[in-house]
Amino acid sequence: MKNSSSQNNLMGENKLPDFSVVRLSGMQAIKEAKKLDDKAFEGHQKISLNELRSIADQGGLFGIIYKQKMVAEAQLLFRSTGFYNLEYESSAYCYGIAVDEKFRGKGLAHLLIARMEKEVRNNSLKTLYLACRPENYASLKLWNSLEYKVCAYKDRYFGPDTIADTRLLLYKNISGKSTRSSLHITSLPLKNDECDIDLRNNIANLLAKHSEIIIRIKSADKRLVYEIYKTQ
Repeated sequence: MKNSSSQNNLMGENKLPDFSVVRLSGMQAIKEAKKLDDKAFEGHQKISLNELRSIADQGGLFGIIYKQKMVAEAQLLFRSTGFYNLEYESSAYCYGIAVDEKFRGKGLAHLLIARMEKEVRNNSLKTLYLACRPENYASLKLWNSLEYKVCAYKDRYFGPDTIADTRLLLYKNISGKSTRSSLHITSLPLKNDECDIDLRNNIANLLAKHSEIIIRIKSADKRLVYEIYKTQ
């Protein structure tokens, strides 16, 4: 990425203003997206080049380029693949979002999510959903701010390890208005941001009783608390 022609090749589209989301295509773009994704998800589930290529082939690989460098990327699945089967009809799945640590807090994740939601609408789909580690409070806070709700607890979702592979599923109805009417039902402290067994069990039990819940992250007495609400 040393000149404008290589930047345009990386983008897969014409050059756009700073912090604009572009659709990525080509092996160079895929490799750059993988580098960013690997660094962001170090220690957790990683994506392969073949998986990223499959996502790009669907038109679901997006990135943000700043000064000839990819600083954020997102992966959106419109159809089931050999490595992931869509859970719901008329839905798309956000397979992942990664933002360079130097560019976090600048709203890049919001830009990528807005683009994915637009793609969902353009493809006449109804919902966008994703998987998130129960302890990933930063991600949960982000998605809650955009009106995503937790709809399922999936033990060993991405593999055999109950600690590393368990996920919460979150979703948003993109095709219609989302209700924010909710009732507080409990508060759950986060004791361990790597694996909090008590937190996981409590969330699993709540989702056994309620079809969906809202998780809002709060700070109390120098610790993080999951405020749990049910929708009305």
